[in-house]
Amino acid sequence: MGKCKYCQQDAGWFSSSHDACKQKFENGRSEILTTLRDCFRRKEDFYLRKPAIESALRSSYIDTPNRETIFLSALDEAVELYLDDGIIDATEQKTIARFIQFSGMSQASLNVNRSLEKMVQSQVLQDILNGNKPAPRITIGGDFPFLLSKSESLVWLFRDVTLHEQKVQREYVGRSRGISVRIARGVYYRTGGFKGKPVETSYMQRISTGSVCLTDKNLYYSSPEKSFKIPYTKIVSVESFSNGVSIQKDGANSKPVFLEGINSWFCYNVIANYKD
Repeated sequence: MGKCKYCQQDAGWFSSSHDACKQKFENGRSEILTTLRDCFRRKEDFYLRKPAIESALRSSYIDTPNRETIFLSALDEAVELYLDDGIIDATEQKTIARFIQFSGMSQASLNVNRSLEKMVQSQVLQDILNGNKPAPRITIGGDFPFLLSKSESLVWLFRDVTLHEQKVQREYVGRSRGISVRIARGVYYRTGGFKGKPVETSYMQRISTGSVCLTDKNLYYSSPEKSFKIPYTKIVSVESFSNGVSIQKDGANSKPVFLEGINSWFCYNVIANYKD
């Protein structure tokens, strides 16, 4: 006889939960998620809603792992919402910081889907859009395989980026309207435009996995198999997708490269605003 995964009491043969317990869990989850979403939307202090959230936790069989999953989901949604209507502003940053404190979770746990990383990248883009040199906001661990010029400033470093090269042709689904990088400085494209994914075909050949460095002048790629530098002034177009960017540089024999595992929204906006 199985036990109910919610109340831990006998659940009967071939059953892992009581219907009533499952319903309590789902109701509590929905109530907590709705409350957190409302706090993010209103920029309201989460501690004001703490009694209601704790009450829902106690009555819903929601344990610590499930609580953290709910909190993480609320944060990820909020960051995407804040980014989709522009750069994360000071009030939104304070709301996220207050949530981090309220959640009691580690920043590593809250950054599983890179939401906190996106918030920092938003601050970097704000500096760039304002015409300022981005303040250092990342700590680089391990080897740094790039030699920058004295007049060049590091903007961001991405690890574990897979390089694909187009050999014959490429097909995409859900494409992002084919945005060209030839735009005026100060233009910001929101995250909502970058939702498509490339279709896997035999024509996109995986080359290697390495690191991508974005500076105020160039995009660098480094791996044991291949390394290159592309000045932003040589980039003809950038197409952004949910799992990476396709970059085309000028030259009669130049073919697009696809960088998988890079934040396309951030990469696109950095290149676009440093190109001219």
